Amino acid sequence: MGRSEGSFKEWIHDQSDKDSASREPVTSATAEDSSAAEVAVQPTKLHFPFLPEKDLLTRWEDSIPGPEEPSYMLLMALCAVSSQTASLKAVFDSALIDGPPVHDSDLYFLEAVSKIPMRIAQSQDLDYLRSFGLLAVYSLRCGNHTDLHRYLGLYHALVAQHGFHDESRWPSDISLSDVDDRRRLFWCVYRLEIHSACVLGHVVRMPESQVFVLYPRITPAMEPETQAWTAGWDYITDLYRLLEYAMFSLRGCKNRKPILAGLLDRPSPTTLLDSLHRLKAAKPRILLADPDSAFQSNRCKYMAVEIICMETLVNIMALLYCQAPASEVMTVADNFLKEVAMVPLIMFRIASSQIVHQILGVGHMLCNASRYENGQYRLNPSAQFFLVPGKEELTQEDAEHGEKNVET
Repeated sequence: MGRSEGSFKEWIHDQSDKDSASREPVTSATAEDSSAAEVAVQPTKLHFPFLPEKDLLTRWEDSIPGPEEPSYMLLMALCAVSSQTASLKAVFDSALIDGPPVHDSDLYFLEAVSKIPMRIAQSQDLDYLRSFGLLAVYSLRCGNHTDLHRYLGLYHALVAQHGFHDESRWPSDISLSDVDDRRRLFWCVYRLEIHSACVLGHVVRMPESQVFVLYPRITPAMEPETQAWTAGWDYITDLYRLLEYAMFSLRGCKNRKPILAGLLDRPSPTTLLDSLHRLKAAKPRILLADPDSAFQSNRCKYMAVEIICMETLVNIMALLYCQAPASEVMTVADNFLKEVAMVPLIMFRIASSQIVHQILGVGHMLCNASRYENGQYRLNPSAQFFLVPGKEELTQEDAEHGEKNVET
């Protein structure tokens, strides 16, 4: 049963009354305000497209679902992420966040969490998976690693329960567009987990070697901009898969029993670099198009920055695994610095913590490489800290990661 927009507003006001008197009353941003809908679209459109953009804009247009429905929990999780995005001013168009005060993202987050059932029935409803993915994104952005692991764990429990990691176990009667939606959802959370595993050092719960899911299709019916973005998104996913192997190779296993050592499927030192070079050589031509072409939208420009960061991160990790000369690592990092220096600040704000963590990761490895070979090489002073113009406007969590990862 649907829930009226009016009753949804009443619920929001009831919740806000329970909070401190200093908090402004919260109204339904996603249900009635088109600009708020655009704010909601951006994080899912750029970073984690858990559900189709059209569905995102129209599903809750006329009514709000009942509080016990998975769609309601998804809406609350989406509101939490979009409110968080607005509070960070992480939008390309500042007009979208002009007006009333930003809604409290924690209010939406706690409401979504309160709707997680004790037991989830045998349901193929993707809204549970989408909700857990969004709650994990929100937790990572907040720096709440306990909640991050909780919601990633709930996601993986459902994946195991329904065989979501294997397309052959999906319902046979779903449409091709539904198949593409499932594929994108699966790889969204995979990328989120590889990113957090790289930043936090935790285990990878769903290694790509156990995955039997293809990428979403690129069809002639798509707009050129959508084709370019989809090709870039798939390319970045390939980079994340290489990143997983780079992490696995660098970490290794220091206490493996001899009887099991021969079973360790670990790539040779040069295999990672060769794979990266082949991947870059086969980069879709649409990604090499004129940067001034018509389909270079904001999200495509943002994607180009993400590609630069991911390529560099994988490259340096592969070089370290190969025990390459420190000078070679420095050259890669120096070229990266020159490219990043030309990136507008808005791209870092849009990225929230994700790209910033990757940059700081490169800085951390650069510092390690500078100590390599008995200190033969020294960091260029300009590279001792990755200076992002206006970095004081980034999130507090980013600053904490900077203090932790970038050593001078």
